[in-house]
Amino acid sequence: MIVRLPIKTAKAVKEPSLSLRAVLIGLFGTALLSWLVPIFDLLVQGTWIASCHLPIGVFNFFVLLLFVNAFVKAIIPKISLTRRELLAAYCIMLAGSGLPSFGFTEYLFPTLAGTLYYARPENRWAERTFQYIPQWFVPWDVAEAARSLGGTVAERTWWSKLYEHLPRALQPGGREVVRMFYEGTQEGTPLPVSFWIIPIISWGILAFIFFASLFCLSIILRRQWLEYDRLTFPLTHPPLEMTEGIDEPRTFLSFLLRQRLIWLGAVIPFVIHTINGLNFYFPSVPQIRLTFPLNPYLTGFIFSQIGPFIAIVHFSVIGVSFLLPSDLAFSLWFFFFVFMAQSIMLTCFGMQPPNFPGYATPAHAGLQMLGAFFAIVAHMLWSFSKITARIEGNEASALRKATIGFFCCLIAATVWCTLAGASFFVSLLSWVVLFFIAIALTRFVSEGGLLFIQAFRPSDLFIALVGTRPFSERHMTVMAFVEKVFMFDLRTFLMPFFMDSYRIAKVANIPINGLVKAMWLSIVISLVSSSWSFLRLVYRRGANTMMQNAGAWFLQHSPRQVLDFTVAYFDQPRQPTPLSRGCFIIGFIVTLLLYRLRQLLIWFPLHPIGYAMGPSWPMIQLWFSTMLGWLLKALLLHYGGLSAFRRWRPFFLGLLIGEYLTAGIWLVIDYSCGKTGHRFFLF
Repeated sequence: MIVRLPIKTAKAVKEPSLSLRAVLIGLFGTALLSWLVPIFDLLVQGTWIASCHLPIGVFNFFVLLLFVNAFVKAIIPKISLTRRELLAAYCIMLAGSGLPSFGFTEYLFPTLAGTLYYARPENRWAERTFQYIPQWFVPWDVAEAARSLGGTVAERTWWSKLYEHLPRALQPGGREVVRMFYEGTQEGTPLPVSFWIIPIISWGILAFIFFASLFCLSIILRRQWLEYDRLTFPLTHPPLEMTEGIDEPRTFLSFLLRQRLIWLGAVIPFVIHTINGLNFYFPSVPQIRLTFPLNPYLTGFIFSQIGPFIAIVHFSVIGVSFLLPSDLAFSLWFFFFVFMAQSIMLTCFGMQPPNFPGYATPAHAGLQMLGAFFAIVAHMLWSFSKITARIEGNEASALRKATIGFFCCLIAATVWCTLAGASFFVSLLSWVVLFFIAIALTRFVSEGGLLFIQAFRPSDLFIALVGTRPFSERHMTVMAFVEKVFMFDLRTFLMPFFMDSYRIAKVANIPINGLVKAMWLSIVISLVSSSWSFLRLVYRRGANTMMQNAGAWFLQHSPRQVLDFTVAYFDQPRQPTPLSRGCFIIGFIVTLLLYRLRQLLIWFPLHPIGYAMGPSWPMIQLWFSTMLGWLLKALLLHYGGLSAFRRWRPFFLGLLIGEYLTAGIWLVIDYSCGKTGHRFFLF
């Protein structure tokens, strides 16, 4: 007789669910930090808490949560948070952290208000551009403003006719809306928020299209970067290592936080910044200098075009640079000097392409950067094409959906710009160029650990290659607004936050589907909280009372650039030069050559990312600290070997932790004491 035994089938492994309390903690942190960012940036005017891809505010809130959780675990272990919950809350806060500052809010509102407030008959903004500004762009009446400033009134379109059928509260306001924005309102006066509803909805639609496109790109690249390229994601190391081992019984702090070297490293920036903070309050206390301008020591004609040359000690950057591969850290500061040598050489030969308005990087270096960006993305796409055939199952389905979603977002963003009056083809090309730049910049954060990044607008590339004559005045006016809000300064855009969160989720086994939904909710909360905080602050106090440091940039200088540069292009059209085109081609070829040399020669010490970011504004500020981090690591490896590197690694993480915690402490002190302008982070 044959006995048939029951066959046990393997049960599908169920994905762990995302803890509700982790989501609530993350969303609460997002709402709180988004509310505080405009206050700290514009009112306190101190260190920016959300201006980089390891945000000071998020990191400090995470550290506070970590220590509070250790206290709770010591008293009531059953209700303490697990490592997965802590890191999930961190990722949720990370998603919304950049939007209140450079990511959206602090660029949008001043740009729309400052365009009218700073308009004068002598700068001819109204005369040359107001006829091209769609009414749904701004909260003030464009036709009325054009008439009052001697400009041309545009013909009524179906958009302007639509306003006649809206409630009076939603129709555009007069000059008072902008005057109160800069000069404040009296106590008890209602805030004129209703005039902003239509512009907020209009720009909010484009914002979500842009954010969705970045999300789709991150889904497309996630598997390649995490599993095939195995990028190190240096900015994820601090939260991951600070929580490793905390789930063990009777363990209140992670193994990392129980080491003495990490606290020794943290003490150094704490003591130095505390002494300098006391000097800010009491000038009799001696100051420890951390910033050393070097331009005064380089006199003579040949050094006139090298740009800002300054050595700044950032302890957090030293710590991050220590974590980077040695060849990458070396290349970042090495190519900074290579591009400086180029500037000297071009000055000697009397060859300089026109500058990029609004950027500190020389034009010849910026064009090579853009060429390098395109080469890096081209190399990445070539690598990506080789692995797509191996992707199967759910990952292949997700890849197809993300690709379709990205192209839908690309068309939607282009249509939005076309409805505003821009050229469809050029707008489409602008978004394509922007996404090439965004992919390259995200790679710099995920592989290079750069705390903040910056590139150039698509229009800078177009003007360098074909000049300004092919573009209509209407197109240039519309895209000037779009570029200022979304393309001008990508130091805190969303895509690097998405990629870092995916890496943390993979290591900590956080359910990705639930995390993504929570991150999108965090984005919505961040936009709402920061927008209300910003409008309430400027209308109650007046933007003119906050014109120092970051306040002056966001509220005065940045809004004036939008139409200043546009009118300058109208009056003095730019022509492309052989040098401009040549620099772009050189950047593309040199980057591909660097990739090839790294494939052929294992010992080759130069990294393409170093070449692409060498002349950028981040490296202008961070080259010295990056060099210190690389040098200290090289000395440790040379004299102590790999064991010394591992032993001293907590010390360098401590430098980052100590500087960030000290920044948070002094922000609270400055806000409590009503002191403004205390900064020790320039980026």
